[in-house]
Amino acid sequence: ATNAFKQNLLTMGEAPWDANLFECLADVKICLVSWCCGVCQLAHQKAVVEGHECGIGDLIITWLCSFCCAVKIRGAIRDKYGIGGSLVTDCLTVWLCGICALSQQHRQLILKGDKPAGCFMD
Repeated sequence: ATNAFKQNLLTMGEAPWDANLFECLADVKICLVSWCCGVCQLAHQKAVVEGHECGIGDLIITWLCSFCCAVKIRGAIRDKYGIGGSLVTDCLTVWLCGICALSQQHRQLILKGDKPAGCFMD
């Protein structure tokens, strides 16, 4: 039944996240960097989604408007990979589980072959 459910989601254009939201500690390094330097992590994710190298402009924007940028970047990642969700779920996820959301997004990008370097990342 689970495979049929996933197939239905895929045909509707709403795939699930490959990285689980509450598996923050699946990669301790990503979790710690997200917690210690979330703005940097977000800036790198923004650059990857927009298809350019991360620069000081990305860092300044994410620092000044962290919540709005986090919601926008989460939505952009969902759109890029056809992941289900909405603006409301993005807002709630970022507001209530910000570190977990950052970690999930980073792991999702890695799993899809987009390497968001980030601070202290290889």
